[in-house]
Amino acid sequence: MSDQSSKHPVDMPKDPRIRRTRRLLQESLNALLEETSFADLSITDICKQADIARVTFYQHYESKEALLLASVADFFASFQKAINQEQVDLYLEKGDAAALGSTQHLNLADPSRVRLIGVALQYVGTDVRQMMIASFFHTYSQRETELNEKEMQVLATFYIGGMLALMEQFFKGQLTVSQQEFQMATLQLLRVLRRGVIEADILYNPPSP
Repeated sequence: MSDQSSKHPVDMPKDPRIRRTRRLLQESLNALLEETSFADLSITDICKQADIARVTFYQHYESKEALLLASVADFFASFQKAINQEQVDLYLEKGDAAALGSTQHLNLADPSRVRLIGVALQYVGTDVRQMMIASFFHTYSQRETELNEKEMQVLATFYIGGMLALMEQFFKGQLTVSQQEFQMATLQLLRVLRRGVIEADILYNPPSP
């Protein structure tokens, strides 16, 4: 894998002041989206909500779209970090949310997250797709696999495309399932994705006779 494809899409700053400022801006954006459309939001509105100067905003993000993408990227980074595959398997087998324990990052059906990701897909959809594919590369390049970059690209495009199509239909109300059913379907895709890496490895690199 090349350095570019395996690099994590979210570089967390070490300075706690920077993390705090970015968290405040992201929380303010999410709060404002409860009452105002993203198109009608201004950077001034976001700064006012966060009690942060505009000049400070531009030290961290070049636009409100960049802030939106960063918010989604941080969520997916937390989501991946929180995944315990054994818990996910137990949840899928029993259909019991308690199997996930107190891991709130795994709740993809949370209304605020549904809204945030839905807005991101509408306004920065291409960047979200690229970010998720980069996240896929980062996660699965850490596994023991003989897949090369092109093979992993095919796999990433296939599974991330399916994941985003599922999300978009749910966010637009075109997928008539409950939040729990949506949660299970999304986690099931992650399970399939994990198996897909193993199966693709065998497909591209069959064992010697």
